Amino acid sequence: MIQRSSLDALRPAPAANTGGASWRTRAACAAALVLAALLAPALRAGAGPPPAPAASANTTTPAEPGPAAPPPAVESTNHGRVLLYRIDAPSIRDTARSVRVFLPPDYRNPASRTRRYPVVYLLHGWPGGDGNWAGRGRAVQTLDSLTAAGRIPPVIAVMPKGNGIGLWGRSLYIDSYDGRSRMMSFIVHDLVGWVDGSFRTLADSTHRAIIGLSEGGTAALNITFQHPEVFGACGGHSGQYNLKHDIGMSPVFGHEPGATRMREANSPTLYADQIALRLMHVTIYFDCGTGDGELKDNRALHQKLAALGIPHTYREFPGHHGWGYWKIHLHESLIACLAGMR
Repeated sequence: MIQRSSLDALRPAPAANTGGASWRTRAACAAALVLAALLAPALRAGAGPPPAPAASANTTTPAEPGPAAPPPAVESTNHGRVLLYRIDAPSIRDTARSVRVFLPPDYRNPASRTRRYPVVYLLHGWPGGDGNWAGRGRAVQTLDSLTAAGRIPPVIAVMPKGNGIGLWGRSLYIDSYDGRSRMMSFIVHDLVGWVDGSFRTLADSTHRAIIGLSEGGTAALNITFQHPEVFGACGGHSGQYNLKHDIGMSPVFGHEPGATRMREANSPTLYADQIALRLMHVTIYFDCGTGDGELKDNRALHQKLAALGIPHTYREFPGHHGWGYWKIHLHESLIACLAGMR
């Protein structure tokens, strides 16, 4: 184990079409009655209306101005709740970008009505989607367990869909060369702005972290290195930090010689020395499996940061490039990035 400064796709399945319009109408009415019953206690207690979760694939939920009230009441007080939203994302020209939001167990507690929470953004890999972390990654169970044990404070977790214009949705969470798909801008501006405007967050970089796996891990460090004023902590699992020429990315990187310049400009290992002073107070964590093809790349970033004197934590564990590794090591990055956000 190397300590500090040393050495997808569970998308909820679409509902089966097992009935006609009359069945759907009755179901919609029943759902409306249940929702009204759930909301009634919160409204009587003086809670304002929450940002409504997306009811279907065709529902668009724009951000609401000002901090929003919590989501509909849930019976359990021991577990957080994940809700699906569809938000306006002008940076990527999408009016219904899906985002899943985990709210901690005490978010609805009347005693916590004025409490504000740190936020962690969880980025999926490629190919993947916004349901990966909550599903195959067991992020909800991990967040609940760490919070209950006092290892991390109660946090809001945001899991956006990061698919872009590359092959099978590849984006690397960067802005495309021609501005058609500005995925980094979506994360840094559109998404963060929507979250801070819709939930009771601690809206500053010292209470905002971003963690990812595979290409999401690459992005978590790359975005934080370029925007430490937005994210004060980052974590990467099995990322690649010196981007190579790869399949399906020409719509994002464009053609040579510009493509090479774009890859270099988004490779943390290559540009860390240019921003070393800006990273001295950023929490940086990353790990990799000893059987992962990106192990050499991760070690190179660790060596570069160590040579520059940039504080960071790098660890290696037995394992390969897959969910069997990521789901059991998410707690490492959550603790590293969030433990100090109390």
